[in-house]
Parts: sequence; C-alpha cells; structure tokens
Amino acid sequence: MEIAIIPKWLIRYVALNERNQYEANILISNLFIISMFIVFKDILIVIANALPHFCLFDKITGVQCPVCGITRAFCELSKGNISRAYHLNVSSLFVASFFVSQIPLRTCSLWKPEAWIIVNNISKIFSRLVLVAIVVNWLIKLIGCKL
Repeated sequence: MEIAIIPKWLIRYVALNERNQYEANILISNLFIISMFIVFKDILIVIANALPHFCLFDKITGVQCPVCGITRAFCELSKGNISRAYHLNVSSLFVASFFVSQIPLRTCSLWKPEAWIIVNNISKIFSRLVLVAIVVNWLIKLIGCKL
C-alpha cells in the first residue's frame, strides 16, 4: 500500500541505487501528500463539497465504498478536527497514521540500509492491518445500515 508518485526519471537525482530510489520515492511522496492536505486543507474541502459526489463502486453496487468520505476526513484531520474525521470515516484515522508512519520508517531505511528488510516488513504488516480496519469498518457500516 506504499504510495510512490514521483516519476522515476526525477527520483534518480535523489538517490543512486534502485532500492534507495524506491525508499526515497515513498518518503517524498508521503511528505508531499501530507503537505498538500495541510497547506490546501481549506481549498480541498471547498472543492470536494462543490463537486457532485460520484463513486463508481456506489453506482455499480448501490453500496457506499469502503473509503467513502476519506478525502473529507483527511481535510478535517489536517485541521486537527479528529472527531469530525472519525464521523466521516473511521478508517481515515488508520490510513492517515499509515501515511505518517512511512516518514520515520523510510527515513530509517535510507539512513541505515541494513534496516531495509525490517522496515519493509513493518510497512507490509501495517498496511495489511489498515486494510483489515477499512474492511471491518465498512462491514460494520453495512450491517448497521441494514438494522
């Protein structure tokens, strides 16, 4: 579930070997995403509220998707409004903590190359736990809606 959005041609200027490029890409990408939510939090929520809601999953199945409301929840988290984020989508707290955790993990991996395997294992475990949290939260919402 790692996010690496920096183009390979650009990340080559940051690190020499491929493994460090991968680690640096995840680190920079997560810093970038978190920074965008912090800097543009007010603008993003206005844009999100102005756009008509469209979810392909919802249109096809007639059921809200597991991450519905997570962008708005991230905007609320960036404002420090944890309770509002919680009400929008509980999973947002887990996903946001995963993004934030990647910063020290990838920094450690770049700082100490021998920690690379441990860092990737921790990241894989954490990403699977986040995925389980998303699915469990979604199932609870679905069951709650049917009752």
